[in-house]
Amino acid sequence: MTPLFRGGCILICLALGACAGPMTQREARGIANQRLARFCHAKCGNITLARMQKIKDRWLVDYDAPAHTFTVIVEDNGNSAVNVWDKSKAANGQ
Repeated sequence: MTPLFRGGCILICLALGACAGPMTQREARGIANQRLARFCHAKCGNITLARMQKIKDRWLVDYDAPAHTFTVIVEDNGNSAVNVWDKSKAANGQ
């Protein structure tokens, strides 16, 4: 093996190792932002990031809007789902 080939193999292994690592908060926030933008199509009003929490192998990203609260669940593998909570029903205890 030539030194150049050996160096290339080491770089490939390091790059693949970085991909297999746990998702960072920044990556989870980026995926959640994209997922919520697709979900809302700019019809959800003014949305702000409320909080983030890591539970086992997923991130829970909460957003606050005038009429709703959104929770985006982001798995370590990149899958995501949006849950919507209606504020008017939560205030009434329903």
